[in-house]
Amino acid sequence: MFKNAVLAESLKLKGSKIALPVILLPLISVLLGSGNFAANPHELTNGWYSLWTQVALFYGYFFYPIIISICCAYTIHLEKSNHNWNAMMTCPVRPGAVILSKLIVTSTVSLIVQAFLVILYLTAGLLLGVKGGFPLDIVNFSLCGLAASIAVAAVQLYLSMIVKSFALPIGICLGTCVLGLGLCVTGLWMLYPTSLLVKGFGALNQAALSPLEHILFFILCAAYTLVFTGLAIRRLTKRDTATS
Repeated sequence: MFKNAVLAESLKLKGSKIALPVILLPLISVLLGSGNFAANPHELTNGWYSLWTQVALFYGYFFYPIIISICCAYTIHLEKSNHNWNAMMTCPVRPGAVILSKLIVTSTVSLIVQAFLVILYLTAGLLLGVKGGFPLDIVNFSLCGLAASIAVAAVQLYLSMIVKSFALPIGICLGTCVLGLGLCVTGLWMLYPTSLLVKGFGALNQAALSPLEHILFFILCAAYTLVFTGLAIRRLTKRDTATS
């Protein structure tokens, strides 16, 4: 039944317009970053790394979390419409499977977005004639960003469950993007998933995480994911089916 739940969530997204932000926001990020990189050749002299920081400037701070929040808000909003929570819970599927299937599908979208961004980034670098080989640190930044995005998705799924509005959780995510940036600047990047995203994505500087920071980073990503997924499952089990 869990496989069927994942398939059902995939079909729901397939019928949505989520592809629009998935395509446009990474494309806008690369266009803006590439334009800034090309306009400042004397200041941005570290090749692929400099191009990455420019591309990640808007994408890591705002666009990537917003894509995730839209996806989460949409999947939850569908269930809130026409008492779909109750209809779903009459099926032989546990609340945990429902939430996990939504998290898996959202994480898959996140993976697709990341892969698309890296392809666009590589294409832009080749077109701009960036010298040197493709740095493996970019793969590291992308994987760290993906791990943090799953934690962000867990938070946003829970927020979308407890807030009736479709748009408000997305607005909250935008606010936490600003919060995450501030926490990362002050060195407190471990305090919220969006700050983990900024830190892991290398959006502030070109330095990868140290080995100890990597360990802490992935532990925190797992912890945030487990805590907020657990809260969402508990919410669905005890409240949504009673109040929908």
